Amino acid sequence: SLKKSDKYQVIEAPGSFIRYMVVNVKMPPVKNKLVRKAIACIVDRNDIIKRVYMNTFAPLYSLVPQGMWSYEPIFKEKYGDGNIAEAKKLLSQAGYSESKKLKLELWWTPTHYGSTEKDLAQVLKEQLEKTGLIQVTLKSAEWSTYVDYLRKGAMMVSLLGWYPDYLDPDDFTTPFLKTGANSWTGNKYSNPTMDNLLEKASTVTDFKERTKLYKKVQEILAEDVPYVPLVQGKLFIVTQKSIKGIVLDPTMILSYSSIEKSQK
Repeated sequence: SLKKSDKYQVIEAPGSFIRYMVVNVKMPPVKNKLVRKAIACIVDRNDIIKRVYMNTFAPLYSLVPQGMWSYEPIFKEKYGDGNIAEAKKLLSQAGYSESKKLKLELWWTPTHYGSTEKDLAQVLKEQLEKTGLIQVTLKSAEWSTYVDYLRKGAMMVSLLGWYPDYLDPDDFTTPFLKTGANSWTGNKYSNPTMDNLLEKASTVTDFKERTKLYKKVQEILAEDVPYVPLVQGKLFIVTQKSIKGIVLDPTMILSYSSIEKSQK
């Protein structure tokens, strides 16, 4: 309604809050990489944004959010959105069919991420079952229990979110992908090559070199699929149309020095 008003301008930009699926890479049947890749193909982010969040979120194709340096839309390039045909091929290779369906458990928590979480879980269930080769059972637990289950590695696929502790690609990669540092997710992911890349990226001071390293990190992320990125939050500012010079970016720091009011 504000966008339709003649009195105001609505400024929006990608935020740094991300949502994603955690996949337990040691638990059957999702320990099979073909299955994880199929899940990545099936997810339709634009459908989620429209039906669950009323277009207040943006699609996310990596753990590093859009708007942050080194972001690579690697999941879009590798899997696309709602790529059912490719998903069926991968599931068939993994031994699944309409008579032998892949059975998944998708966990969600009812209050921690707000009232839309139930809708997010339901939409993902519908998307996954659209293949005709997957049967999804939804399970939920309150946050304290949910966190306990995560740490124990008790959930097959689960929904989580992340607000950054500091605005650097390291904070969107190391806590998720480095052996030991990611124990809180319970997905038991470990890859020595990934560990070495993250260690080097955290100590190298050359910006271009760090960018190259995080690109490789994201490529391995998309190949191994221990997580499936879903969406990221948007930032909004509404002003009178006479206000100029607002800079909005994922740092979430509003610089007042550039803001001015036109005299016209």
